[in-house]
Amino acid sequence: MNQFTNAGQPKVFGEFAKVYDRLMNKDKYVGWGRIIEGVVEKYSIPKGVCLDIACGTGTVSGLLLKQGFEVIGVDISGDMTRIAHANYPKANFIEADVRNFDIEERDRKKIVLAVSFYDSLNYLLSDENMLKMFESVARNLPDETIFLFDMNTRDHVNVYQQNAPKIFEDSESYITLRYSGEDRFWVIDIDLFLKQPDGLFEHYKEHHVERGYDEEDIAPMLKKTGFNLLEVRKENKIYEDGKEYLSRLYFVAQKGKE
Repeated sequence: MNQFTNAGQPKVFGEFAKVYDRLMNKDKYVGWGRIIEGVVEKYSIPKGVCLDIACGTGTVSGLLLKQGFEVIGVDISGDMTRIAHANYPKANFIEADVRNFDIEERDRKKIVLAVSFYDSLNYLLSDENMLKMFESVARNLPDETIFLFDMNTRDHVNVYQQNAPKIFEDSESYITLRYSGEDRFWVIDIDLFLKQPDGLFEHYKEHHVERGYDEEDIAPMLKKTGFNLLEVRKENKIYEDGKEYLSRLYFVAQKGKE
């Protein structure tokens, strides 16, 4: 067991859920929308129900709704799913652990695609937990359904461990992010000062840990859990040190026939 963990720490995606969308890079969602459209076209995926794994506040779910899908979103954070439901009331959001969840049979039969974006699955810090997630997703998908998901790479994690702290400030909040970690694990310690109804600011802390994964880590797990890996798309990025690294991987996998 590694020394880095999200367990036993201040609540992850609790109060941070309230400011999550203000801090995230909105341009990325535009690109992910195009990736989804491309995969749908390439593999002739019909419109139906899309399962959004670790859906967060539902921004990707919103993209899917615009593309004509019905959406079921699953996330372990009730704070995130409540915001998602408020943002996208036409979708169905479920508070559940992606390592062990079950969609009702009547809805399960309608699923034509599953997705997960913004390195949400990097929060699974062990091979055991990643395998449980793949098993759980496979259990809820009809045969031959495609699962499209992304991963932060080990290079990304290693570079970001060294990043200088970041500060975000507006009239409603003051937020600091401090980075650390070693080997595969990237730690983000967050201090949130959020304005309350009485005009005073309250302090909250969150401790986030991600694990970097590469293709050689994920491919065997997909095979073991009954997925066929169709393709891996690679995204490079120039980082603060001025060097270019392999930043993110996009996996397109298809559930095999049972």
